[in-house]
Amino acid sequence: MKKNARILILSGTGLAVLGGVTAALLLTAPAKDNDIAAETGAEDQTLAIEEAALLTLCDREESDTASVEVTNESGTFSITPSGSTDDGNIEWTITDIAAAPLNHSTLSTDVGNVISLEAKEFAEEVADSSELAKYGLDAPRASVTAKFTDGTEFTLKVGIDVPNSSTALYITADDKNVYTLNKSRVSDFLGNKYGFVELEAVPDYDATSEEVKKMTVERFDLEVPLVIESIKPENADDIQVYSYRMVTPYSAYADLTDSPNFMYSIFGLKAASCEGVGLNDKVRELAGLTEPLCVITTESSIKTYTVTLGKAIVDTTTNEDGTETQKVSGFYGISSEVPDVLYRFDASSIAAMQIYPEQLISKMFLMPYIYSLDSVTYSDAEGRTLDIGVKTVKAATEEEQDEHSFTLNGEPTADQPVKDLYQYFISASGEELYFDEDKGDLIAEINYNYSDKKDGINGKDTVRFYSSNTDRKVIIELNGSNLFKTRKMYTTQLFSNVDNFLGGKEIVLTY
Repeated sequence: MKKNARILILSGTGLAVLGGVTAALLLTAPAKDNDIAAETGAEDQTLAIEEAALLTLCDREESDTASVEVTNESGTFSITPSGSTDDGNIEWTITDIAAAPLNHSTLSTDVGNVISLEAKEFAEEVADSSELAKYGLDAPRASVTAKFTDGTEFTLKVGIDVPNSSTALYITADDKNVYTLNKSRVSDFLGNKYGFVELEAVPDYDATSEEVKKMTVERFDLEVPLVIESIKPENADDIQVYSYRMVTPYSAYADLTDSPNFMYSIFGLKAASCEGVGLNDKVRELAGLTEPLCVITTESSIKTYTVTLGKAIVDTTTNEDGTETQKVSGFYGISSEVPDVLYRFDASSIAAMQIYPEQLISKMFLMPYIYSLDSVTYSDAEGRTLDIGVKTVKAATEEEQDEHSFTLNGEPTADQPVKDLYQYFISASGEELYFDEDKGDLIAEINYNYSDKKDGINGKDTVRFYSSNTDRKVIIELNGSNLFKTRKMYTTQLFSNVDNFLGGKEIVLTY
């Protein structure tokens, strides 16, 4: 038993010795792969931190910043604190144009880009300042100086773009070490102060409550203004086909598709750029605002908006044969919403400068509601005449309906034949625009006399049909102005329908 015990004891000692050797081996053995990776990662992280520190050119707080002054080829301007935003952050402004609608969010971002500046890459440590020229830093495109409340300053100089790169440029903060930087961080400092002005000249309309009532375009090439008004039926149950009516230079319904787009075209208008803030008489004259090319006035249910366009901006290009081509690319202008700011608008953004009244006239140019009339008179070249009276008796209560009746040459007449003939009258539609003064003999005339004398021209619209001297068509004249040509078949069927009406026969509504 003792011998066995001794063996066991020795075995135990061996195990203990073996355990110690194993522990020693474990303590002195090379690290495992994951341990190596961890240590290497830590080294890389340390190197990354050190490299970031070398690239960090400025690291200050917004609250410690007194101002940021920018100098470039357009001049010098200063960005300063102007108060606090709703969320407690600093709001920044440009001192001498503080009254303009500035993009405060952009200003805050740009200030942050300067006071917390980390370069992209280190480029070179120059031996002397003359070597800065190859980076465009001897005469920098912009110099940006952040001044802090403790009296210290940080100045950043911006040079040329990095060759073969569209996103980076060269910078220096000490005229010695040159770095590259993402261009987007300082691009706003390369332009003038007006680049921080908001470009929304007219806000979007409120689709839930705002409605356009009238639009007036006074333009240098129009003898009379283009005026379009909205149409509202007197009664909610009145039938209404058209929403807008052109008042001048023609009295006609406006097209169902194009006119609504045109009426709302001024809303959401954005300028291409801001050209100045603080408009004195001299600036207004130079911009052509004292004798504008166009004044657009839109009256909505909420307020009236006006955009005034001054001089045209003309681009000139030289062709291969040496000739020059000129194109109007924009206009100087102002908005009633931002009256002290001079904008440049792209020509394509101003619908009122691209359209003519004729383009907005509906081919179904006149469709007055029959019960909005006092009478309709008709006469033609073959001696037929009609004087149809329309009488409306208003209902005593909203629950009851108005009563309507008709007369023919002063005598009561049946409703349906009048309604059918009237439907044919107003079915006349233009098939092609026609504005020449030349026309042949008078074929027929229809007068629509409104009960509300504000409608039409002095309470009346007059439609005349003339023969054409150049083709087998009919010219349609509205209130003294030629508008359309249409098929001669319309007046042929018109004569037939007047005969049918007088003879008690069926009215044919097609032609």
